[in-house]
Amino acid sequence: MSETSGQSSPEVVKLIDKGMGKRIYIRVSQFHDHDYLDIRNFYQAENEEWKPTRKGIAIPVELYDELVDALKDIKPLIASCLARKV
Repeated sequence: MSETSGQSSPEVVKLIDKGMGKRIYIRVSQFHDHDYLDIRNFYQAENEEWKPTRKGIAIPVELYDELVDALKDIKPLIASCLARKV
């Protein structure tokens, strides 16, 4: 991406394959000199290139610890949901 847009190329941390030409990208990106944890859906275009969708969230890196704490707190609820599907 161009520097004039205030964006830099994101660093991909993890890819989660959803199947059927869809992935979740977890990456660290920068926009207007601010760093973000970006979790976004991507799709595979006809030319085989992976492109982002509007579905996702960009969280300021300063909120990372709060996000991790929230995910830890919700883990029992997730386990309960998964147990119902078995």
